[in-house]
Amino acid sequence: MRIAASMVTFNPSLDDLRASVPALLGQVDALVVVDNGSGNVDDVARLVGGFDKVTLLRNGKNLGVATALNRAFEWARKAGFDWVLTLDDDSEIPEGMVSGYVRCLQSQPDGGTGVGIVCPLLRNRRDGTVFHSKRNEGECITSGSLTNVAAWRAIGGFDDWLFIDGVDFDFSRRLVAAGHPIVECADVIMPHQIGESRTVNLGFKHPIAWNHAPFRWFYIERNALYIDAKLGTYSWPRSLARLAQDMLIVLLFERNKAAKVGAMLRGWRAGKRKIRAMRAGRG
Repeated sequence: MRIAASMVTFNPSLDDLRASVPALLGQVDALVVVDNGSGNVDDVARLVGGFDKVTLLRNGKNLGVATALNRAFEWARKAGFDWVLTLDDDSEIPEGMVSGYVRCLQSQPDGGTGVGIVCPLLRNRRDGTVFHSKRNEGECITSGSLTNVAAWRAIGGFDDWLFIDGVDFDFSRRLVAAGHPIVECADVIMPHQIGESRTVNLGFKHPIAWNHAPFRWFYIERNALYIDAKLGTYSWPRSLARLAQDMLIVLLFERNKAAKVGAMLRGWRAGKRKIRAMRAGRG
């Protein structure tokens, strides 16, 4: 079982890299860093150049998370790796992460050969709350996940069109549909924080105020429609209800409300256009 790690960088903190790279190299056979047009890419190159077993691939400009991940996996496949641990450029790497995953795989009925992804539990950096990276049977986040390279190739990799948001959920849903299950490893707990997100206590319900930038909300709403349409789970009433719920949380609990709501509406309309083009056979 040969295991590599991948990290997609975009204007990363060099301090974060100084902490994460050596922590990774003690656990995996190699690290591939794919840079998406960072302004400080030369600094990144000098930093990772000081370590053995690290390869830097430069995209030159921001091609999106999906394209960067596909490039990392293609590099890993050609280099003969069986699994890739995917991480953000600010990820904290717990001790024993990879060995915990290996034990988890070995405990599976087939020795883990058919598993698509092994993912961790997550610990919120702000309040210490432990939560799931596996949202349901068919979805988990990319950060901290160990992914089967053969399964990645079998389903055609990550969807480049998505660019950023929903890349992981689309990919994991397709993996599960193709017979490659997601296994959550309770032995691995990784510190994680999604932007400036916070849980809102309404007493009867605890929604999350994500505090995403407006451009992220564009992709979130656009891509949610596209993924559902592509995978056969699209419903116009449900998509409208999801948009309304997201807008309500932003209006009640987030800053920069007008810009975010405007981005949401543009993204929803763009998603609808994409669905019409798919139905017409144009994309």
